[in-house]
Amino acid sequence: MGANRDYERKTRRSKSLYERALKVFAGGVSHNTRFYEPYPLFVKRARGKFIWDEDGNRYTDYWMGHTALILGHSPKIVVDRLEEQVRHGTLYGMGSSLSIQLAEEVQRSVPCAEMVRFCNSGAEATMYLIRLARAYVGRRTVVKIAGGWHGYNTQLNTAVHAPFAGSESAGILPEEQAHVVSIPFNDVSAAERVLGENEGDTALVFLEPVLGAGGCIPAEKEYLKTLRELTAKHDVLLAFDEIITGFRLALGGAQEYYGLKPDLASLGKIVGGGLPIGVVCGLEEIVSRADPRIRERAKFVSIGGGTFSENPPTMAAGLATLKYLRRNHGKVYSQLKKLGDELRRGVDGAFKEEGIEAHTTGASSLFMTHFAKESPRNAEESQRSNIALQKAYHLALMAGDGIFVLPGHLGAISTEHDAKDIAGFLKGASLFAAGAKRDHVGP
Repeated sequence: MGANRDYERKTRRSKSLYERALKVFAGGVSHNTRFYEPYPLFVKRARGKFIWDEDGNRYTDYWMGHTALILGHSPKIVVDRLEEQVRHGTLYGMGSSLSIQLAEEVQRSVPCAEMVRFCNSGAEATMYLIRLARAYVGRRTVVKIAGGWHGYNTQLNTAVHAPFAGSESAGILPEEQAHVVSIPFNDVSAAERVLGENEGDTALVFLEPVLGAGGCIPAEKEYLKTLRELTAKHDVLLAFDEIITGFRLALGGAQEYYGLKPDLASLGKIVGGGLPIGVVCGLEEIVSRADPRIRERAKFVSIGGGTFSENPPTMAAGLATLKYLRRNHGKVYSQLKKLGDELRRGVDGAFKEEGIEAHTTGASSLFMTHFAKESPRNAEESQRSNIALQKAYHLALMAGDGIFVLPGHLGAISTEHDAKDIAGFLKGASLFAAGAKRDHVGP
């Protein structure tokens, strides 16, 4: 359908930069997710709902910084606060009142966050979470979801992509993942079976309430309720990876959205207000095991945090963001849900009109379109959809309609988007659907 040709004609400067990047970065990128064919876009600036590439093209952005920018790019309330903070210092190497205030905001909002620890990234937070769970329960096995992505955490970097078995990377020793077991999403019987098989040795069940890289697939409410009951029955912890869903589905994240409280959670993205952050939080009796005043090494859980943990700019940006969300949570989350519902429904309608089967999954402001006969319930079903058509769709939106969704990944709506943006997105979907029908392309 010519999307590649149109894209290359439109983004010559990005192509040139990618050729330079190949000489300094392995594969031309420093984050694997950002690579796509024929080459990734290089962005020069961003503001509100827009990004501008190095060729000067403007795009309405639905990637939103890996879904982190719920208030859009460079919101004034964050930029003003950052400008003020930078004059007072960028790295103290010690705590500050800002970090306490931000942690208190997390406590007020997230149901399980009785105690909090900051670090530098979501991957670190998931690593620390596992360490806390194993130490507290005194068991080894971690049950994760097939297709679940928890950052480049060595132990959890397994069963992320089809065929959903084994490590995702060379250089990871089998013994480093020996006590991690994966199960399909939204499958109660699989959870029952694994917990039974590992009776007495399972520390926790860890999952994203909305499967992110695995297809933007929401957990079924009854599934989460049953998982809570099963983990309690087997004396196992339940943990949520809310790095994407935290402060996005609701002020209290997926825990508020689903009305269910886990024992532990990892947070990131939105909490940092556009700057790097990771958060591990949970019940006080568990997280308090990281207290450095504990002298008995067998009971102490080491959470270093990193040189840049609690760095003042992140604390200031995060605090400005969370305070805004608290003050405006009724309007923000109802509007995001409304726009998300309109987009998901409208995209599916546009493809149905052309006789193409498509199912747009997601929750609230998150979305992803799958070209398949049925709406996927887990990563395995998501991977059986027409991935090539999905990526062509995303590239066509970029090349022809000035709409940026990172090819092959979920999209996110911010408070900067409005009904006109959704209408423009649906127009782009309709044009692609008509072209796909002419070319006899479909699932």
